[in-house]
Amino acid sequence: MYLTRTKDGRGGSESVYSRRPFLNLITCEWNPQFATRGQINYDTENKPWIESRAELGAEDDGETHAEPGENENDIRAFMHGPDESDVCLPRVDRMGAFCFGASLESLQAEKLEGKVRDPYVAWLDERSFATGEKKGRPRTYRGPLTARDLYRELKKPRFRCRSSTEATGDSSSPSPSAKENENENENGCLPEDHEPDAERRLIFITDLDRWSTYALIGTASYHQLPALRDALYKHVAFESFIGVAPPSKGLPMFQLSFHLPYYVWRSSQKACEDHRRDANAGPLRQFRDVSFLNSQSSESSSFLYEAQISCVVSGSDEWRWIGYCFVDTYFDSNEEARESVVSYHEDSEEDDGLPADPFTYGVGDRNYPIRKPREYFLNVFGIRIKQISREWQQVVAKFEQSIREHIEIHNHSRHLSLERSSKTKDGDEQVQKSHDWVVLTRENSSLLSQKLSETVDACESFCLQDAYYFRRRSASAGRDQLLDSLPAIQMTFEELRLLQKKLEFLVARCDDFAQVVHGYKQLEHQLMLKNKQLDHRQHRISEDSRSLSVIMMLYISPIALTAGIFSMNKDVIPFIPTNFGSFVGMVVIFGALGGIIHSVQINFGVASDSTYRKHEK
Repeated sequence: MYLTRTKDGRGGSESVYSRRPFLNLITCEWNPQFATRGQINYDTENKPWIESRAELGAEDDGETHAEPGENENDIRAFMHGPDESDVCLPRVDRMGAFCFGASLESLQAEKLEGKVRDPYVAWLDERSFATGEKKGRPRTYRGPLTARDLYRELKKPRFRCRSSTEATGDSSSPSPSAKENENENENGCLPEDHEPDAERRLIFITDLDRWSTYALIGTASYHQLPALRDALYKHVAFESFIGVAPPSKGLPMFQLSFHLPYYVWRSSQKACEDHRRDANAGPLRQFRDVSFLNSQSSESSSFLYEAQISCVVSGSDEWRWIGYCFVDTYFDSNEEARESVVSYHEDSEEDDGLPADPFTYGVGDRNYPIRKPREYFLNVFGIRIKQISREWQQVVAKFEQSIREHIEIHNHSRHLSLERSSKTKDGDEQVQKSHDWVVLTRENSSLLSQKLSETVDACESFCLQDAYYFRRRSASAGRDQLLDSLPAIQMTFEELRLLQKKLEFLVARCDDFAQVVHGYKQLEHQLMLKNKQLDHRQHRISEDSRSLSVIMMLYISPIALTAGIFSMNKDVIPFIPTNFGSFVGMVVIFGALGGIIHSVQINFGVASDSTYRKHEK
């Protein structure tokens, strides 16, 4: 642990212990410029970067203007950051593989290739707060959107036509000038009588795929590139992050983001495979069959699914910003329980339905929006981190229960297994099953512990490094509202930390149990060797006894019997003459009878040896 100095929110600093010693070197503060409307280039904000890039490429080559989508490397160009080399491009390669087979040209077609019906995957909320209204002025609600619908909506100009660097005025009631109205249709801007500016734009997407990715990159402006590039990659790569991006060069921009990978436990008859495939036809998210953890009475199978929730809020000031939220839902086979833009829409259409904000998992009302980006981000973050905490709790509880039950059953049957092992192989088979079970359980527990530890580390980094970013600097602004969300978030962080500790304990318990099973397996093996040695010794004794009986029957017994007969009174056996010839004859007769008996014993011994060898095997 290292002693790290962090700001305490009162202009001073305090020392805390952390496993990461350099957090205080990159602490960010909220730029006061974000609290006032700044100047932006409306032409740049209304034009997709892909189109600007195509025009710039045509000018450089002296050729005719090329339409976006004709270049197969649109996604690679979009993901190529300005500070990245042309040799090592892991982010570019990953997103290129994820979007394999898609293009803007295909997205602009009437129907996506191979699709009977385009799925509804997106939700869009756009509104302006320029008039000072608390609810703002929203654009027309379009309901659930397909990837192509989203592309068409985002292609519309975001702002009304103004001079390229004119600010919209003060924060209360800005309005365009008469001169602006004369040029309102130039440069593809919105006319004055059209829908309001999309100052605040929220884009919610379930199960982000290659088509919805192209809908985003095909409409993003130049200043949206860093935030969207980071959001797409971290979501696809299953990475953890919570915090604030460092200040950008050029136009001051803020970027707040959280990426929360987690695992969900679902029981069903068959697994729900992720339909999103990369260039190698592999699914974006993996699943594991953990039915071996279920009790014997369970009829359905259980699966452990990878999932992620990502959210990025980025903009140039507290009025003009964009929020992206990507949520994985593929693992829920039950449509009623599955989070989808269709379910949000249908709920809002009911008589007492709430026009829910999907960013907030349906908790917030989109008609009562939160204008300020930091407050909105904390609100969404607090709800979503609580959601994944519940999923983690279920996963850890399932593993904990299964490990406890299995160890209890094993300990209860151990002595019976030892007794059976001397006669059958039941004990050895049971030990082998326990060994296989503990290996699989430890492997899965370690995987969960590693992924949860990444999230816990991100939480720790957020608390030590970025929490100050969400505190207002002015003491005269009244009670700090932003702090209200932080205690609840910190409590959830503590829940996740305790779950991580519990997973580490379960991994350690699996290690201990594996040692017990290994020792028990060695004991079983030793007992089997002892039994085999004992059987072999008994077999040798029986062989020696058989050899002795041969000598007795073939040699000693005939002579002894003959001698006994000849020692009897002549009146008992008068028909046998008492001479040497009769004595030899009687010995031969008794020897022949002994040979017959020995032959019978040999045949019986062959059968016994066969049975013994089978038993040894």
